[in-house]
Amino acid sequence: MSRFVNRQEVARLPRIPLRGTIDLTYRCNNNCRHCWLRLPPDPGGAAGELTAEEIRRLVEDARAMGCREWFVSGGEPMLRPDFPEIFDAITDRSAGYTLNTNGTLITPEIARLLRRKGTKLVALYGATAEIHDAVTRNPGSFEALRRGVAYLHEAGAGFSVQVVPMKTNISQYDAMIRLAESWSPSWRLGATWLYLSASGDPVKNAEIRAERLDPARVVELDGAGPGALEDAAASSCGSAAAGGLYAECLAGRRDFHVDPRGGMSFCGFVKDPALRLDLRTMSFAEAWDTRLPLLASAAVPTGARAGNCGSCGLRPDCKWCPVYAYLEHRDHAAKIDDLCAIARETRRVREDWLRTHRRRFRIAGLTVDVEADLPITDATFEPKFGLFRTDVQGPADIVLRHHFALPDLAGEDLGREVFRQPPWAITRKGASWIYRMISPDPADTTIHRVMVFNDGHTRGRIYSPTDELFRRGGLESLALLPSDQLILARLLPAFGGAFVHAAAVSLKGQGLLFAGPSEAGKSTIVKLIGERGEVLCDDRVVVRKDGGGFRVHGTWNHGEVRRVSPGSAPLRAVFFLRQARVNRLERVDDPKAVLRDFLPRLVRPLVSADWWERALALAEDVVREVPFYNLSFDKSGAVVEILEEFVERP
Repeated sequence: MSRFVNRQEVARLPRIPLRGTIDLTYRCNNNCRHCWLRLPPDPGGAAGELTAEEIRRLVEDARAMGCREWFVSGGEPMLRPDFPEIFDAITDRSAGYTLNTNGTLITPEIARLLRRKGTKLVALYGATAEIHDAVTRNPGSFEALRRGVAYLHEAGAGFSVQVVPMKTNISQYDAMIRLAESWSPSWRLGATWLYLSASGDPVKNAEIRAERLDPARVVELDGAGPGALEDAAASSCGSAAAGGLYAECLAGRRDFHVDPRGGMSFCGFVKDPALRLDLRTMSFAEAWDTRLPLLASAAVPTGARAGNCGSCGLRPDCKWCPVYAYLEHRDHAAKIDDLCAIARETRRVREDWLRTHRRRFRIAGLTVDVEADLPITDATFEPKFGLFRTDVQGPADIVLRHHFALPDLAGEDLGREVFRQPPWAITRKGASWIYRMISPDPADTTIHRVMVFNDGHTRGRIYSPTDELFRRGGLESLALLPSDQLILARLLPAFGGAFVHAAAVSLKGQGLLFAGPSEAGKSTIVKLIGERGEVLCDDRVVVRKDGGGFRVHGTWNHGEVRRVSPGSAPLRAVFFLRQARVNRLERVDDPKAVLRDFLPRLVRPLVSADWWERALALAEDVVREVPFYNLSFDKSGAVVEILEEFVERP
């Protein structure tokens, strides 16, 4: 095995501050109805803000400890006269950045500065000046925004529009989307539920509450089908509510937040002074390494939470977080009635959605959920998949979600390219794998499909350019690919299994696996066995550990023989096929020779060191525990009697 992989024991990933968020100011030229942070724009409000030099030192200190990405926001960051200097200090040596702005203060000079590669989010609060300015309470802000957008276009600085819905502008929601699409090929939805003010001012809080949308509209905008909430649950702040308020949240974080006065915490929504550290009185290294972890015990769970949110069955569908509870009630453990109502509506809509947009299958003991933006019917997939349908309850091992429009990847940081051979170009970004289906013609830059998977390939989003193929139905693959082996072969070793290019049958309750290259006779021997055994599959099967031994499982990835089965059987033996004029069974006792011939039968997707380590370990175990034979056979059918006699042996 050492010829293929380098083994290294890693007890725990280092705790590195990979991503920083900084609010340059809380002052803003707008006075938005929903804003929870805003201070007036007058220069007097700048007192106490970090200077450009202090920010430069902070960026250098964070970079020395591993920080390579920044999120820059406010207030309105461009209200600071030294914004260009600060922006350059933050982004000059960063791998990536995101800038959040209302767009009204963009000048031609700033627009040229924003050509630097990164994500720029420009907020939109209405489709007309009347509504937009009613939200911002800054007459002329809509025209100023349009002017800023024009400067970005003139400079060739790409950006995304962030549409922020609330009661004042929700009547223009569709028009806002159309306007956003006319400005940029990329737009996103801002927060659909508004949190209360950092100051706790009752007048401001009443104003924010008045802008909150009703639960049904929030859920509609969020898209209550599985995906949005699952993505949120996978984020670092999703864990904040799971482990006794902030303990688990802090344990897994690789990011931090700094406010305009140098207060540092683990999240930008943390406004409790007891949970913020003063970077003017301590170094960044001390704050990150020593002081920040201690905040895990600063907010202790109460009995009230245990009887409310902590034990609530709606928790998986709820946006509740301790930071929101603090903003709402100045109590980290308090229940938020508005979020309870949203959670109930989310659960109702989700259950309705699942009935028509999800199918659950079972293969090799693993449950696979297939979800789609369009309804899934009995005609969507080939009838063979009906054999693999299951009603087993509980979380799925694998979830594939289909979307029917390609994401806009222009200007996006897709991470490090690890593989390029048509039809696939594959990059790795953080814990995600990004697959782009490309043309064999280097001059053709068309992207035909995009797939994004988590690290283990157990959660994937598949983006097709149209819904034509899906609507046509009769699909041969759950992933809408020629086969599902790309996904199954990649993830199975983590579950103690391997996707094998082989045929298999269950003969008298025992699993027989027939291996060999194409044209070796896998389909032929399956045809010869016919009805005397249960055909699991004639071309691709799964071998998976089962207690003290191995089982061979059927799959839907067949060859000539369309008979498939979701069944399985204890793996009794593996046969290397040889078509000949005689029928003969010969034991192969040399483990090196067996491993040499068996390894090429493992279906190999994009491989990594951890995949090889698991797959090779599994193959070695199979070779050690399961007998291997050379099986010569002709087409007379006499070989079936040899196999029946074989399985009857003790």
